[in-house]
Formats: sequence, C-alpha cells, structure tokens
Amino acid sequence: MPPQEVEKSLEEYGSCLKVLRESFQKKEEEKYLTFAKGMKVLIIEENIAWQKLISACLRTWEIKSISVRSGKEAHMYVKENTCDLILVDQILPDVEGVELVQKIKKHHRKQEPLPPIVMMVSYEIPQLDKILKENEISDYMIKPVDVRQIERVILNCQKNEEIKEEA
Repeated sequence: MPPQEVEKSLEEYGSCLKVLRESFQKKEEEKYLTFAKGMKVLIIEENIAWQKLISACLRTWEIKSISVRSGKEAHMYVKENTCDLILVDQILPDVEGVELVQKIKKHHRKQEPLPPIVMMVSYEIPQLDKILKENEISDYMIKPVDVRQIERVILNCQKNEEIKEEA
C-alpha cells in the first residue's frame, strides 16, 4: 500500500476510534441489542481501518465478525461457511459489490437461507433503491459508517427475521 494511502487509512482509523469511544459510552443504553449476541457477520471491505471499526462496533454487542478484503476471499468464505449477515463494500479491488452479491447468490448453498446483505456505499448513488431491490440487497450504509448505521442495520435484520417468522 502506498504511503499516502497508509496515512489516509490511519487518519480514518483515528476518526473511527473517536466514534467507537462514543459508542462505548452509550453501551448501557443499547442493551436492547442483546438478541444479536452471538450473530456472525461477514465484513467484505478492503480498507483495514474500516474493517477494524466495524468489528469493534459489533463486538460491543457481542457479535462475531469475520473480515475479508476482496471478492475472491468473500466468495470462498461464503461457499464454505455460514454467517448471519453480510456487509459488502460497493467497490472492491477485484469486483464491484453488486457483481459479488450476484455471484454469492448464484453459488450459495441451497439448503441454507441466504443471510441479509447490506451494501456499504461511499456516496449516494442515483437509483440506489432500485439497484438494491433488483439485487435483493436488504439495506445500505453510507461511508463513513458509524455506530448508528450499524445499529440500524442490526435492528432491521431482527425486524425482517420477525416478519419472516410471522409469515
């Protein structure tokens, strides 16, 4: 990684840590996320600073995370393992996020339900809702991802699970 990218990642990581410290202060208020304890989340993100931030946030709710940096690694992981939620970056070094989602769906084990997939985008994309709907992507988060967005995604997963159980 070039020095300027490393420096930028460290700066992003520093600002991420500030958000994380604030989240620890709110931990007592967030006990209602106890239903998510033990969930396993696959984070598909090339930026290590973002991986660490998201993983640290998830740990505050006792949610396990696995991080990979490319579409190839993600595809291999999903073929051989299960998870409860997939967070995928919009742009990866080897594939676009939407293309990766399509590959995952195509090769997913049929005997197990596909976990919710959440796209992490760097900016508002024109027709984002349409793209998400066409690709059966459950939700999205806009970078810089923060604790509130992650919390919203986890809560939405629970709501969707409750709706499926009622049907």
